[in-house]
Amino acid sequence: MPPPAAPGWLQLQPTSGTRRDLFNFPHHERHRAQVPSPPIHIAAMDFFHPLSPRRIIIISSGGGSSKPAPPSAFSLAPKRPAGQVDSRPQFNLYLGVNTGPYQRNSTSVILPPIPIEWIIAPYNVTAGQCPTRAANLGLFAITNLIVFALIIILGCRPLVRFLTGGLLGQPNRWSKYWTWLFSFGLQVGSNAIVSYLIVSTPGYEHLSMLNVFALYSSRPRINQIWTGLLRTIIGPIRITDKFAIKEKPISSAEPPRRKKGSLPRRAYNWATGNWTPGQEWSAPSYGYDWSDPSREWIYTDSYISTSIAELCLQLISAVFIGVTWSRFPNEPIREHMENYYNYMLAAPAMAFIGWGLVPIWRGRLRDVCRDRFGVCWEIVLVCCFLGFCGFFTYGVAWRFWAEFLLLPGSLWCPPKFVQLAAVWSSFSGMSALFGASM
Repeated sequence: MPPPAAPGWLQLQPTSGTRRDLFNFPHHERHRAQVPSPPIHIAAMDFFHPLSPRRIIIISSGGGSSKPAPPSAFSLAPKRPAGQVDSRPQFNLYLGVNTGPYQRNSTSVILPPIPIEWIIAPYNVTAGQCPTRAANLGLFAITNLIVFALIIILGCRPLVRFLTGGLLGQPNRWSKYWTWLFSFGLQVGSNAIVSYLIVSTPGYEHLSMLNVFALYSSRPRINQIWTGLLRTIIGPIRITDKFAIKEKPISSAEPPRRKKGSLPRRAYNWATGNWTPGQEWSAPSYGYDWSDPSREWIYTDSYISTSIAELCLQLISAVFIGVTWSRFPNEPIREHMENYYNYMLAAPAMAFIGWGLVPIWRGRLRDVCRDRFGVCWEIVLVCCFLGFCGFFTYGVAWRFWAEFLLLPGSLWCPPKFVQLAAVWSSFSGMSALFGASM
């Protein structure tokens, strides 16, 4: 047999008009095919074995490139979803490994069904140990549902101010320029903790923690799309409560502090520095006051910090996906997944476009015309925001992972599902809280 024509492939030179063996599996099964005389390049695949142990070979009867033809046979081949265990030697070759070259030794040309950096599995896998495809997608869904509820509560700045007794959630015109660092740091920290939980599990110690961290940056996250919708739909609302103005130390230009439990007879306007006589502190009231030019969009701060942090995470995901899948030598599978991961590569650009549809530079107190034209314009913005950000940064991630989890078999076996969901949910909630409370 001649040396490989390209990394990870074997090249055979069949005799014109004769039949040659295309596969040589340990079970000594041979499949034959008629090779015509003109120069051709065929990507041969075994239809009688699952995808994971399949050996892909290029047959060439003449000169030219060794690149295989489009893998039309791939769509007819059975797939191996996550959770199915295969104990064959050629499949176990990549267990416990998620970094390094694909050709594990000088004679092996067996290719894994997924990029090697995407493998999360111990050296020994037993039946029933690995979570199924439905369990993996369910993990993402449960995490997003918890984050969905937490953002409603912890992403609302006036509500945070009320729940903390005025300690957090006070308005700050400069906070939007730096609170995204907290949101981004918490999201990165959650992936780092998840990666540590995985590689510290017995049997997973040899996995690259950096690769685990980067691949989970591509998981579906509802944070930006949900805060963007709340930012557009909820508001503007005028909210007054006794914690609306944070008490400050006594000075010559400031009124004396009121005693605990008492209510002042006059209100102090910190913007103008004047007393407003004849006004009482009122209980929390929620409603629209169209004559007030300073109505507040209560989810603005959370949206600004979340959208910037999400763009940074999308950039990490796009770089990791682009590098790992472009160097993946299993070309039929790579071409099958190309449409899915190409959309993931476009996610950062779509997240950036979302900034124009729901602008992050508009503050929480901007004046808004709520006439018929203004309401129609907001509906258009919501639809466009759902179309761009909702599809390209959220829906595409779901489609990519749903298709990816049809490939790996027992090469995808992450442990500690409950801990992973708890870390992602709690850190996403804290991310919304810090974005709205500073």
